[in-house]
Amino acid sequence: MIFGIPSSSKYGFLHPYPTMRIGANMHVGGLDHEFVRIKRPQNSLLDDEERTLPDALVRADLGGIDRDAFTTMFSLDDETLEKGGEGILASKGDLGQLLFSASAGLSDLGRQLVAIRGEADSFYRYRARSGVLGDLKAKLQELKQQREALDLQASDHHKLVEERDRMGRLYEEAVGDRAATHKRINEIRRILQVLLPMNRLAGLKESLRLMEVVPEPPESWREELSTLRTKEIEHRVKLQAVLRSIGSIEEEATEIKPDPVALRLASSMDELAELKARFLTAEKDIPKLSARAADLSVESILLQLGRSGEASPTRLVLDAATVGTLRELIGSRSGVDAQRAAAAHEVAKAERALSAGCDEALEANSPLSSQRVRAFELLAATVKAVPRSDEEIPLRSLARRRDAASLTLSGALARLLPWRGTVVDLSLMAGPSPIRLEDWKNAFRQSEEKVRTSRADLDRLEPEVRRLESEIAAVREQAGEIDEASISASRGLRESAWTTHRQTMDAASADAFEAAMRADDHLGSKRLLHAAEISKLNELLLRRASTASDVQSAEEHHRRALGELDRIRSEVADVVRELAPGARLDRSHPAELEDWLSKRDEALKAKEGLASIEQEIADVRDRVDRSRLVLMNAMTTAGLSFHRDADIAALLSVADEALDAHGAALGRVQEMERLRKERLERQRALDDAERDVAAWNSQWAAVCETCWLGELASVPGPSAANEILAALEKLASAIETKEGLTDRVQKMEKDRAAFEAMVLELCQKLGIAPDRSLSELAQAVVDKVTDAGLNKQRREKLDGELDGKRKEHHDLKLAQELLDAQAQQMIAFFGVVDLKDVNARMDLAARRRELVNSICELENEIVQSVGARDLSEVEVMAVSADRTELEAELAGLTPLLQDQDKRCSEIFHARSKSQDSLDAVGGDSKVAEIEERRRTTLLEIEDGAKRYMELRAGVVAADHGLKLYRDRHRSGMMSRASAAFRTISRGAYREVAAQPGKDGEILIAVSTSGGSKAAHELSKGARFQLYLALRVAGYHELVGNHAPIPFIADDIMETFDDFRAEEAFRLFSEMARHGQVIYLTHHRHLIDIARNVAPSARLHDLEALTSTGRIDVVAAE
Repeated sequence: MIFGIPSSSKYGFLHPYPTMRIGANMHVGGLDHEFVRIKRPQNSLLDDEERTLPDALVRADLGGIDRDAFTTMFSLDDETLEKGGEGILASKGDLGQLLFSASAGLSDLGRQLVAIRGEADSFYRYRARSGVLGDLKAKLQELKQQREALDLQASDHHKLVEERDRMGRLYEEAVGDRAATHKRINEIRRILQVLLPMNRLAGLKESLRLMEVVPEPPESWREELSTLRTKEIEHRVKLQAVLRSIGSIEEEATEIKPDPVALRLASSMDELAELKARFLTAEKDIPKLSARAADLSVESILLQLGRSGEASPTRLVLDAATVGTLRELIGSRSGVDAQRAAAAHEVAKAERALSAGCDEALEANSPLSSQRVRAFELLAATVKAVPRSDEEIPLRSLARRRDAASLTLSGALARLLPWRGTVVDLSLMAGPSPIRLEDWKNAFRQSEEKVRTSRADLDRLEPEVRRLESEIAAVREQAGEIDEASISASRGLRESAWTTHRQTMDAASADAFEAAMRADDHLGSKRLLHAAEISKLNELLLRRASTASDVQSAEEHHRRALGELDRIRSEVADVVRELAPGARLDRSHPAELEDWLSKRDEALKAKEGLASIEQEIADVRDRVDRSRLVLMNAMTTAGLSFHRDADIAALLSVADEALDAHGAALGRVQEMERLRKERLERQRALDDAERDVAAWNSQWAAVCETCWLGELASVPGPSAANEILAALEKLASAIETKEGLTDRVQKMEKDRAAFEAMVLELCQKLGIAPDRSLSELAQAVVDKVTDAGLNKQRREKLDGELDGKRKEHHDLKLAQELLDAQAQQMIAFFGVVDLKDVNARMDLAARRRELVNSICELENEIVQSVGARDLSEVEVMAVSADRTELEAELAGLTPLLQDQDKRCSEIFHARSKSQDSLDAVGGDSKVAEIEERRRTTLLEIEDGAKRYMELRAGVVAADHGLKLYRDRHRSGMMSRASAAFRTISRGAYREVAAQPGKDGEILIAVSTSGGSKAAHELSKGARFQLYLALRVAGYHELVGNHAPIPFIADDIMETFDDFRAEEAFRLFSEMARHGQVIYLTHHRHLIDIARNVAPSARLHDLEALTSTGRIDVVAAE
């Protein structure tokens, strides 16, 4: 709801993504809001009116916490509890920074100290094989060896210079000779290399001279010639085929003869087909219909109606309105008769009941006046209002409760000893307010904690001081007086001797200055020799000073804490004396005073309970007396006799009997009145039924008079009329059917005559002899008209094909003319007879072109290989050259070049060796350079040593200062975490502390016995308890600076026993005072523990809610 539905939700199997929707009422920014969250990448937060809201609105009270931080800190299960706890221990996230910082920047300062310590160790570390100091010492040794190697005399240096110059001149001469030899060899090789290509070039030119000269055709003619010859053959074949097709089509068209008369009659074929269908139907149906009409007869129906001599049977058929009226009257007759019979039966039944009721009333003979009736109504109301239960049982129960309350009060007063007094005295006491008492308790508890802490610090620091003093004495005994004080004193003596010497400038002052300087140098050398001991001594001195300061601070804290305890005890004792001046109460501890005040409250509650029970007893007795008096007055008014001293139960019994008798008499009177009214109603119903029968009879007679039924001797009844109507339906149907058959036969006769006339007319027009049946003649007409249409379509098709072939012949002739023109152009260009000769000429032109290209390429290759300006220069070189002499000269120069290469290499090696020897000497400047580098290295050692001493001393001082600062200014979250861990572990661990480690500060759990363990060394259960304590402390830290946020935990007590679970729920109860705390579990025993610890906690059974239908799905992500 707060951070939105993730892009990939693990609850997609319950709801598709488009239907996911969550609603909640949330208190944000001091106001209640209705929020709705849907599954959407952006703008997924809506209000109750489906308007988009910014996500910052729902996250306004989170203080910048994102989804990951909230899950790690305040939405816990086994995985996030452990993973987030390890992140906190690594000082990651908001909780990690809060935990390991006593003030702003302290955690970063710890990491800086680790870096500074690493920088010092990189310069020098005891018994380490590597380091800056070791590297500088090795560099000094290397410089010493280089200087010894460069100690050489001047004569040797002069000889090396002369040897280097001589070898240089020899090398230049050898290189010149080799270059001349190499140049001549290359020149001979180029001349020999060009002789063979020149001979091939002469042969190619001779071939070109002997080849016939032909004109050069365009490049595209080679490809066009092949295409031209192919198309020429193709067009010739196509022309022959088209001419054959034209002749065939013209021959076929002449064979088709048109029939214009039949074509004009084609439009009449549809009408002929329709008349033919009607003709065939008439031929088949006229005999059948005539037979059916003859079979129909209405005489039998008239005989059934008793009207056999009826001249016009149609007159007997009744109209629909008359038939409907008759059927409606026939249907209602049975209902009218049944209603009249039922009404008569009910009248007889009511008369019998009324007669029996009159007899019973005469036997009872108990008149009821209105006054008597009102008296008994009052009595009934009184009996109903009076309680029927026996009040003795509640009185006995209240008496027992009063005795128990009295004993409880006596016990509560006894627990207040040595105080003695009455309950009234307790009521008049004015004790301290709960806020003041809670302040005393907190102050007393904090003071006791300070006393224990300061005492533990003293027990730890005092032996540490004694140990440091012993180590300082041992180091001084081993290294002598080499501390900073001794060095400062020696340096002061040297400066004083130097000042005296400058003032006097005599031998005595010079000797004194020399002695002071030697002593200071000796002490400095000794200090460099014992650098490690000096560092250790300085570190021990700083630690002793810091520890001594810690001891003084712990003693001061111990004295202040004891004074604070005495002050609180004095204030509490004063309040106790004011409460009970003469009771001699010894309640100087705030907790003891709180316990006594709670016992006092219990005594006051017991006194209030006893008074309440006594008041209930008096109320019960008053209620019984009032009820008995009211009941007796009501019975007297009703005229009942009773004993005045009878109890309320006996009075109620007499009243109930009288009320029953009165109710029976009143019931009989009411029953007689009901029977009379019922008889009158039944008689009226019978009269109505008789009138309905008379009305039906008159309506029936009127309807019969409107038709031929009135002509009968007597009006027929409903049953006879029903049979008459059925016969009339048959009569009407028979008359209608006969008329319809007669009409159909007449129409079919007309269709047959029309078909015969049309067939004979068409046969006459088409020249068909009418010597066959009508059906055969009609088919002959259709066949002749159809053949005429087909011949017309075939002729039209052949005419279209003929036009197409003629157009194709014309196109082929044009294409053939174009091909002939193109071929004539090529033949005229080469001056030949046909295309075959053109092809030969084009091949000859291609060979000549290839030969010319080869000659040009060879000429360019020869010129480039020789490096000449043009081909004429190469020709001159080739003419004057003798191949045999050149080859002999090349054979002699090749081994000479090899010998010259070997000599150059040897001379160059000797020259380089001389130069290396001379460079190695380097002269006086090289030795000075080495000496300068040695002095620079010594200065680097001195600066590094000073820097090392400053860093080591600073780190030691800072470590002790940080430890002292942490002890004095422990962060609030660390204190809360310690208290929470102590509560959850039920006192097994006293506190949680932080100390510097390799990669930063680490968390230490301190047990009650004084032992300590790093967080990763704890058992899994203890580690989970520590992680939970850190979350509890972080929650209090957050809600102290921001608006409260929810805290959710899902079954994180798997490793907790019942006692530690109880303490964890107690911490959750304290957290719930500041914000909403939700714990989810499926362990039933944890529910009982939570109820005992926090009775006000609200329990929601998700299974019960799901089964009752109040919710459909419960899910969290």
